[in-house]
Amino acid sequence: MHQMTSLEYSFLVNELAPKLAGKHFGRIRKLADGIYRMKIGTMELLCGLGVRMHETKYIEKTDETDHFAEKAAKELDNAKLISVEQLNSDRIVAFNFDKGSIIFEMFGEGNAVLARGGKTICAVHYGKWSDREITAGEPYSPPKNVPSAKLELTQKYVIVSLTKLPLGKDYALEALARAGIDEKKPGNELSPAESRRLESEISKIRELASPFAFYSSGKPVDFALAPLTKHSGLEAKSFPTLSEAADEYYQNAERPNPKLEKLMGRLEKQKERLTELSEEEKEAKARGDYIYANYQEVERILALAKAGKFEEIEKQYAGKTDKKEKSIEAEF
Repeated sequence: MHQMTSLEYSFLVNELAPKLAGKHFGRIRKLADGIYRMKIGTMELLCGLGVRMHETKYIEKTDETDHFAEKAAKELDNAKLISVEQLNSDRIVAFNFDKGSIIFEMFGEGNAVLARGGKTICAVHYGKWSDREITAGEPYSPPKNVPSAKLELTQKYVIVSLTKLPLGKDYALEALARAGIDEKKPGNELSPAESRRLESEISKIRELASPFAFYSSGKPVDFALAPLTKHSGLEAKSFPTLSEAADEYYQNAERPNPKLEKLMGRLEKQKERLTELSEEEKEAKARGDYIYANYQEVERILALAKAGKFEEIEKQYAGKTDKKEKSIEAEF
């Protein structure tokens, strides 16, 4: 199932903000585990934590509830919406009312946080991480590890660098396809012309973003903000809004078991991490091969160090030595 990306949440916020400005909070309902429907003014918004957010015309009845929905409904009763914003260009959308904020964190397994005055009142999930914590009564802050504002190419596969941008993997792959660049080509091996083409295609995807749904045998099988190359064999239909395209897709999409959805999300993360580890392994092997090829020089430097001849190391190898830290840097 399609998991919405940073670019899509950015587009959605720009789409929703002018429609919702000054409207009042109506209600919030739990539809199922991790799925909520919130009414602001006359608009019904559906949020599947970690998966999707959009306006919906399909209203499902529900008798389910939880502490988060009940607390949010009580605290925000008839509250006036001040703004809708995307935090840190990430998959985080905040609805800021005059009585508090509902913040939907749409990465990983997802979360929803009710905050007021910068502090967490309650949340669907609580937790503590290396850079923050979500605990009732404590200050709320989004993750400090945010998407890169600018493309930085390294010796890793170019796709690894692109996934650090606030785009999403499908759009990263689309930019590479349009630029004619293999996703596993090391970023630092791109020619100046290739780099310019890639940056140009990324800019075009952002600037020309427009909602599409893709159909196979009359059934919507995906949606995006660009006519994707990978769906060139499918029928593409444009939509006035991203919400309409998303609503059409999710209403007709096969709905897997929620636990399976979470596992699929983790699997995708593990695939991305595996790509990074593969790159790190390649780098480590290259370093090891270089050391092995220059084994005699390494042995000589170590022998000079053991003999206390640090000045000779610095002179012969343009090196730097630190006796206190017991470290040696040498060029050969």
